Amino acid sequence: MDSVRLLLADDHRIVREGLKMILESSPRYTVVEEASDGDELMEKALAIKPDLIVSDLKMPGISIIDGCKQLKDQYPDMKVLILTAFDESEDVFRALESNVDGYIMKDTVPEQILHTMDMVMMGYSCFQSKLPRKRKEESDIAFTEREQEVFQLIVDNLSNLEIAQRLYISEATVKTHVSSILRKTGQPNRSQAVLYALKKGLVKVSP
Repeated sequence: MDSVRLLLADDHRIVREGLKMILESSPRYTVVEEASDGDELMEKALAIKPDLIVSDLKMPGISIIDGCKQLKDQYPDMKVLILTAFDESEDVFRALESNVDGYIMKDTVPEQILHTMDMVMMGYSCFQSKLPRKRKEESDIAFTEREQEVFQLIVDNLSNLEIAQRLYISEATVKTHVSSILRKTGQPNRSQAVLYALKKGLVKVSP
């Protein structure tokens, strides 16, 4: 298969880092540029003309659904895949109307994300036929109240020092909580822990 130049867009840096590791686990895909909001996505997409855009749905700036119409008018071969934590049916219908090539959830397993990207690059329209229901069951992982606070601030892109200042605790205490979070989730780093927690519904991406 031909090499694919990819533009990755998400307004949460730590989520981008985790997704980039997944996307580049296939030698076919190379993330050549990243964007943190809709306006930056459009600017970079028009400048570098990537083969595929993988974008979060709800970011500041122009919506990818609205931006897709402009991109498709100028570059009909450019592919757009929405990777989102939101499963509202109205968003799916709007994406279909704007000629988005794919729409899948962030809690999709990495192998399926890569398979969907392959299918999109082959010209198929890939929308999850049955979007997952929100999980009602409780997770087996039990965080303390403080760990939950720290984890949510990690999701919100705060550094250990910023978390310490926000919660009025020492940076060393934050590091202890982070180590406990990584141990409980079984993940090697913060980025992977965030993706795991999003998949399990343990944390939420702030709007």
